[in-house]
Amino acid sequence: MARLSREDRQIALGRLQAGQSPSAIARHFHVSQSTISRLWVRFQATGSVADLPRAGRPRATTAAHDRFIRLRHLRNRFLSASSSVQALPGPHRLSDQTVRNRLHEAGLRARRPHRGAVLTRRHRQN
Repeated sequence: MARLSREDRQIALGRLQAGQSPSAIARHFHVSQSTISRLWVRFQATGSVADLPRAGRPRATTAAHDRFIRLRHLRNRFLSASSSVQALPGPHRLSDQTVRNRLHEAGLRARRPHRGAVLTRRHRQN
């Protein structure tokens, strides 16, 4: 399910205050009823519907960068992570390991071209 944007949270809160049922609001925004209930509880506790601060380091890539990396490697399965870093649009540079992490999250594993046996003239004649 998608997260509610800040504007949608404000609208949902207004509807709750106007007396509309949480289940009707949840159906309107295509979220679960518990999402609306938790929003109401948070508003009553803090007086705000803003996101609370989260622990952890912010991601170095956006969702668009993640899609770009995934598609680039699906189109050419033998690309290296360093070649993807150089091709990424945007002003900041990512590390090769970050690209590898995003590929791993997408379920893509390392690949290398298959090298077949060297065939001599005699092999080809046989």
